[in-house]
Amino acid sequence: MGTDPARSVVDPLGRLWGHEEVRVVDASVHVTNGGVNPVLTVHALALRTVEHLVTGRTRRRVSSPA
Repeated sequence: MGTDPARSVVDPLGRLWGHEEVRVVDASVHVTNGGVNPVLTVHALALRTVEHLVTGRTRRRVSSPA
């Protein structure tokens, strides 16, 4: 998950780069998962993705790193 197609598979909303209609909404988009249980993060990402699918926007602006 990232903002650069050359360095990530999906964008911050889980959309596959180059395939606007395909989204990945699970723990497989995380760089690492070993430290803590990722359930709440996966849940939050799924809610954000569904919100974007339904309304076309998110509550928080998805920004790119500076």
